[in-house]
Formats: sequence, structure tokens, C-alpha cells
Amino acid sequence: MFTIIKNLLDYNFMGNSVLQLLIGISVIMAGHLVIIIFKHRAITIKNRSIGEDKQSLYEKIIQAHKYAAPLIYIIIIYYTLNDILTLPHQLTKALYLVFVISGSFYGIRLLMHIIRNALKAYFSKRDKEKSEEQINRSIRGLITFINIIIWIIGSIFIIDNIGFRISAIVTGLGIGGVALALASQSILGDLFHYFVIFFDKPFKIGDFITVADKMGSIEKIGIKTTRIRSLSGEEIIMSNTDLMNGRIHNYGNMKKRRVVLNIGVVFRTSPRTIAAVPGEIKRIINGMDGVEFDRAHFSGFGDSGLMFEAVYYIEGPDYNDFMNKQQDIGIAILKRFKKLNIEFAYPARTVFIERR
Repeated sequence: MFTIIKNLLDYNFMGNSVLQLLIGISVIMAGHLVIIIFKHRAITIKNRSIGEDKQSLYEKIIQAHKYAAPLIYIIIIYYTLNDILTLPHQLTKALYLVFVISGSFYGIRLLMHIIRNALKAYFSKRDKEKSEEQINRSIRGLITFINIIIWIIGSIFIIDNIGFRISAIVTGLGIGGVALALASQSILGDLFHYFVIFFDKPFKIGDFITVADKMGSIEKIGIKTTRIRSLSGEEIIMSNTDLMNGRIHNYGNMKKRRVVLNIGVVFRTSPRTIAAVPGEIKRIINGMDGVEFDRAHFSGFGDSGLMFEAVYYIEGPDYNDFMNKQQDIGIAILKRFKKLNIEFAYPARTVFIERR
């Protein structure tokens, strides 16, 4: 019986014994089983009542599975066919070529998935007030650039491992690269300023900025250009170099706006009333929510009346809210002055005619 089994296992089929074939099939099936069990275990733990951090970790493991599983299958199959079984020389070379190309492809996909999630985790931790969609929009350009670089390196790796002389190709690319760099200085400048914007964060998507004579809200930050939605509705497209070379006023980071209010009253207003005006202005401003009073004074004699200057701060960067509070303060002053019979100054001229 043992002799029959031994002879059966030693039976040669296409250059390999039945035992080698069984071992090869077993290795592939075992690898497949381990991958299935690992994924099922991760899904089971994720669905349990565990902490939010652990649930997020297992969610990421499940997402990474679809990128890692094909690469693991390729490695298992290559190891089985190359190390366990005996194949003809030409078939071995073809197998190696397929392994390098497919393994590099899925390896790059897995690497990009890891980098993408690492960047999301970093910027989610750094910018906790941003939503996931805002973070994805912020890092889209950086991921595109990293993706291009990694695929270029991966292509060079593949070319080098399938038998081409990469040194001659790199030398040719180096000579052409110098000429290309000279011809694309503006593009490289925009790319450099993109990284300045990305890491230094002079503004972010959604901020209202002014630069030179342009103003609007940031809609998209790209590798070469930044898109701004102006107040009148049109889209302004500026190169990153032009944008960063200008003087940028970022109203998105504004905590409060300083307002200087100048008011004039007629000259015939009594000194007693003049002394009471700063206190009335202070009382009105202090009664407004989201407004911080600074000072109010009789500032001097104007061409048309007695002048007062008040300074206060309106909290928040929202322009509509700023104008609403300005309106409320103005109406309240009008009502109070009318009640006190205080007349506002207006441009006037007195003409004296001398008779001879």
C-alpha cells in the first residue's frame, strides 16, 4: 500500500512529481485560506461593540485588504511556481516578467493607499475643524504629485528588472531633463509655491482673501493654479507664483474687525449735550451682541460741525454679519440722537455780503 502511494507521489507529470504539485496546490490554498480568515476576523471585530479608535483601525485594515490581497496572491503563486515546482527556462523568465510587472503594479497601489490614509490621518489631527471632504480637497493636489513620482520610480524599477539598461535611459533623461527644466521654470515655480501654500497655509479653501485688485473666496488649490470665486460671481484663476508674490489679505483668519465711526453734530449743540454724546455711543455699542467697545471721544472741530470718533470691534470674519451689526449700530444711534434732539452736521456754507 505504501509502495503504491509512494509511486503515485513520485509520478512525474510535466517535469514535476505529484508530491510537488500537491505541495504547490496546498501552499496556494493555505495562503488563500489565511487571507479569507484574516478579513473575516477583522470584519467580525469591527462589528462588535468596541471603542471608536479600534473600530476605525479595523475599518482601515479592511480597506487595505483589497489592495494587499492581490499582491499577496501574486507572491504566493510566484513562490509556488518558481521554488516548489520545476518549470522550463523560458516559462520561468516569462513568469518572472509577469511577477515584476504585476507585483510592482499592486505594490504601488498598496503604497499609495497607505500614503493617502497617512496624510488624511495627519491633516485630520492637525485640522480638527475640517470635514473629511475638505481634507480630501486639500490634499488632492499633493497626492496627485506623490502619485506621479511613485509611478515614475516604479516604472524605472520595472524597466531595470526586465532587462533594459536603465543607466543609458537615465543619462538620456538627464540631458533632456535639463532642457525640460529650463523650458518649464514657471511650472516648477508654481509647483514650489504649491508646497509653500500646502505646508505654510497662508490660506485654505473657503477663506476670503484679497490680493492686488482681486478678491474672493478660495475654491480650489491646484499644483499650478489656485481658483478664486469673486464677489461678482466669476472664477479667477491665478498661478500659484503670482498669488504668493502678491500681498495677501486673509479675512478667513480674522478674529474681529476694527471699526472707526466718525459722527458730526451741528455747532449749536450745547456743551452739556456734547459731553453726553460719547457715553450714549458707548451705551449703544455695549448693548450689541458680538461687539466689543473700545473708546468714544469728542475729536475736534470740523468744517461743518463738532466731530466725534468711536472705535469698536465686531467679532468674527463673516462680512454679512459685520454689515448687519454696522446697520444695527447706525439705526440705534439715529434713534437715540433723535430722542435727545441732537442734529447731525451737514456741509453748510455761510455767505456774508458787505454793503458799501
